Amino acid sequence: MENVPKRLATSGALKARSELGSISGGKVLDVATGTGDFIDTLMKTLKEYDCFVGVDISKKDLESAKKRFRDKPVKLMEMNAESLEFDDNSFDVTCMAYSLHHLERTDKVLAEMRRVLKPGGNFIIQEEFFDGNQTEAQKTNLLQHAWEAQIDSLLGETHKTTLTKHKIEEIIGNLQLKPVEILESAHPVECLFCKKKIECIEDPKNQERIDGSIREIDSNLKRLKEIADPEARVRLGKMGEELKERNRKFGNAPPSVLFAIGRKALESGF
Repeated sequence: MENVPKRLATSGALKARSELGSISGGKVLDVATGTGDFIDTLMKTLKEYDCFVGVDISKKDLESAKKRFRDKPVKLMEMNAESLEFDDNSFDVTCMAYSLHHLERTDKVLAEMRRVLKPGGNFIIQEEFFDGNQTEAQKTNLLQHAWEAQIDSLLGETHKTTLTKHKIEEIIGNLQLKPVEILESAHPVECLFCKKKIECIEDPKNQERIDGSIREIDSNLKRLKEIADPEARVRLGKMGEELKERNRKFGNAPPSVLFAIGRKALESGF
């Protein structure tokens, strides 16, 4: 791949892309699809595929995804992932990206994803993690995410802080996939296809990225007025202003991720 920054080339993202490139996707289910970012990544990386189904509970995100994949083999459905409306063994691949920390009942959702996966099919998870050897710019992103999670939680939304590597590995281990490969990457696969990957990775303090992050903080600061507890409003408001300064000082970059691919056993009592 051309024009891959050195840090990205040595991050583990190319290895993850290679693993995806060995998979013939067939019928792919993307759970908690949002606006379809991971579907877009898989379209660019899988060896081949027949079609995608993306499910989410957000009507707004699904409408954006529908516009994005107009005239593409993608079906988008509003659905609760704790009770997938599909028969057993319906998909060749089931996947999820950046959503474990948004699930209220993680075990239930993953069990459903496993149920609808065909024996021998691939189960794919990509999730950012909190610990490990993160750069200061990545730490900014993680701290900002933790702050946003506090706001969402106080407003009644399920949003947990970023998980540790150990917790993600534990969750994947409970799926009883055989075999399973877990890769660690300082940058996610989608960074390989980003038009701004050089500016973002080589210069996380570039002004455009900082401005975008600060706009996001300002947007969340406006939501504080909806929080009933005045002490929480003051505390989170102060944190938001501190995060702006941290963005200016260190920049902001996507955190490191764990990338897992495993197969559902041909015969299983799970």
